[in-house]
Amino acid sequence: MSTMEEIEEESKAAAEKMVMNMMQRPGQLEKVEQYKKRITHKKASIEAQLKSAVQGKLDGVSVGLKQLQECLDDIHLISNKMDELEDLLKGVPPLVASLQAVREEDSRHSQYVTAMDSLKHIFTVPESVAKTKQWIGEGKLLHAHQCLSDLENSRDDLLYELHRLPNQSSHDKIMLKAYFEDVEMVSNLLEKQIKLILARTLNTVRKEPTVIVTALRIIEREEKRDQMALQQQDQSGFMPPGRPKNWRTKAFEVLECAVAQRVEGTRVDEREDNKLWLIRYLELTRQLILEDLRVVKTLCVPCFPPHYDIVNKYVNMYHTCLSSSLQDIVQNGLEGNEYVTLLSWILNTYAGTELMGSPEVAIDVSTLPPLLSDDIMQKLQDEYLQKMEANYMEWMEKALSTERAGWSAERPPDVEPHTNAFHTHAPLIIFQMIDQNLQVTETISKDITFKALLLSIDQVTRFGNMYREGNTHFSDRSRMAYFTHHMITIVNNSEQMVRLAQQTQSRRWPPAKHHPPAERSFDKLLTTFQNLRDEAAKFLLEEAFLDLEEHFDDLFTVKWLASTIPVDTICVTLEDYFQDYNHLREKNFEYVINEAQNLVYRKYITAMLSKKITFKTSEEAQQAAVKIVKEANQLRSFFRKIALNAEGINVDWPFEVISLLAEVLRCQDIEMLSLDLHSLLEKCPSMSEEQMVRLLALRGDVPRSHVRDTVTHVRAARQPPRAPPSPRHHTAFQGHHLQRSSAVSFHFMSVSRTTNNPTELTSADLQ
Repeated sequence: MSTMEEIEEESKAAAEKMVMNMMQRPGQLEKVEQYKKRITHKKASIEAQLKSAVQGKLDGVSVGLKQLQECLDDIHLISNKMDELEDLLKGVPPLVASLQAVREEDSRHSQYVTAMDSLKHIFTVPESVAKTKQWIGEGKLLHAHQCLSDLENSRDDLLYELHRLPNQSSHDKIMLKAYFEDVEMVSNLLEKQIKLILARTLNTVRKEPTVIVTALRIIEREEKRDQMALQQQDQSGFMPPGRPKNWRTKAFEVLECAVAQRVEGTRVDEREDNKLWLIRYLELTRQLILEDLRVVKTLCVPCFPPHYDIVNKYVNMYHTCLSSSLQDIVQNGLEGNEYVTLLSWILNTYAGTELMGSPEVAIDVSTLPPLLSDDIMQKLQDEYLQKMEANYMEWMEKALSTERAGWSAERPPDVEPHTNAFHTHAPLIIFQMIDQNLQVTETISKDITFKALLLSIDQVTRFGNMYREGNTHFSDRSRMAYFTHHMITIVNNSEQMVRLAQQTQSRRWPPAKHHPPAERSFDKLLTTFQNLRDEAAKFLLEEAFLDLEEHFDDLFTVKWLASTIPVDTICVTLEDYFQDYNHLREKNFEYVINEAQNLVYRKYITAMLSKKITFKTSEEAQQAAVKIVKEANQLRSFFRKIALNAEGINVDWPFEVISLLAEVLRCQDIEMLSLDLHSLLEKCPSMSEEQMVRLLALRGDVPRSHVRDTVTHVRAARQPPRAPPSPRHHTAFQGHHLQRSSAVSFHFMSVSRTTNNPTELTSADLQ
């Protein structure tokens, strides 16, 4: 009651609050009647729902009580029936003893019935066995199997009856099995005949598919009897002799054995008999598998039950047998191109349209395990690359020995007919060998081709280093009758190696392949042979400039003032050497011209600044300046003549620098020297103070103190350039730019082989 009172109080409070919310404004008083009607309707609706819910609950309780009453009645009925059943069961034990004789009679009757049913087979066992053998021999396998089944049924039924006896007699079992001994022999004979048929399945199915169907029908019947025998064993513990036969499993074993024999049968040669034994074996295997799988898909499928999945079974059997055969071949070891043959066949032929991917068979090998494991495949690739590397090393050492033998020969190198250039065939042969190896590896895979390319790059680099070490052979030039010719050959060969390497890269490098280590290896190869070319060209020019050394020593001496012999001799001697240098290829000829021009330029300026002579008067200095300009023009003309057909060679700029230095000597007014030095330094900002001092020291009319003061003043007054020179014009000697731009810097430098960028003259050159 207290709860109801609380609920009532809460309801009144809620109602009061709701009324207060509705009556907050004066205008809402007019709607009081409307609110009352609405609340009245809502109350009536809730009361109706409450009555309905209460009525539903009452109905449910009534139904539940009725069901409980029915259950109680059923329990009383069942209890009464159980009591009656217990009373009836009390009379069963006496019936067991009284029915013992009936049970024994039933057992004897069952044995008699079984014996009567099998009587005709029992008396005719020898005759049935003989008839079964005859039918097997005649190929009437269904008749033979039917007769065999009757004999086995008779034997199994009799053995089962013996098994059911309470007191089993082992003597009776032995006697019965001995009597039916020939039945098991006939079963084995039939099994052997079926195996023989299945072993020839792929041949038999072409001519007599019914024979295959008959054998499979017998196998399936035996499989059903195996299942029945297993069920009987679970129920009674009796298993007929020879069961389960598992002929289906044995059938697949026979098929697999036949497949293995067919695969092995294609290996008709050994390595000792035929060098192409592996190629022949793989090709015969390919033809065999392709033809056999075509037969399986077209002829075996209609003969075999669908659950045999005979196509996939044969595919797996051939795949497994082939894998085992290939593993044996790998374990026995491969030689030479056998690696390529095997790898290419596994990666391309087997899965390609020539075999499994052929439209006739259309087998997806990706669902099968690999023919050879990844480890074995990687091992084969590594061994192949190792043998390729060994072949490279052996051949390149022989090639280098041949080259060295040619250096000591008493005949000049060969001449290319179309270029008149000295050369040997080593570069072309090396890259032909590389190209052949890469063509072979392309038959395997792109990945191994790229690895072979990297290996080839490294080996060519190694050959270049060996070749470079072999240059010590030229240390004693007196032993070489054709030193210049062989140096020219090395220069040409080195340039050709670079060119052939770049061609190989353009043809063989995988598109969009970014491999920094490989790119560094290729750059190393190019650098190796470019350096080899440069060193050989250096040796070549060293020979010429050894002959010119005494003539350069005569420059800027008292003897030089009155004679043109030194420069004339230099030009004549170089012209004589350049007659041989015409056997250089065009690019190499341009490089040697640049290097020779560079050496002449450096040695001439070195001689000028070496303090061997002093012009005591301004007249002598002017005469010397005129001579210097004349000789600079003479040297320029000489190099123009020999570089007539060479492109990309600027023969003007080095000798224009010499003319600029001569202008300092030409100046008549000592006070104006600073202007000439300003002009010189403006055009050649990298000229050092020591070099300027030595240049002014040639003039004997300038006091030594004035020389140093003038140079110091000029360098102090020189303003730094407004902007640093661009990389393309970093150096002074930029050809015709020297006269056009005052911002061009000046270095006493040597000509670079490609960009004409000079290198600064060292202090040793000034001594």
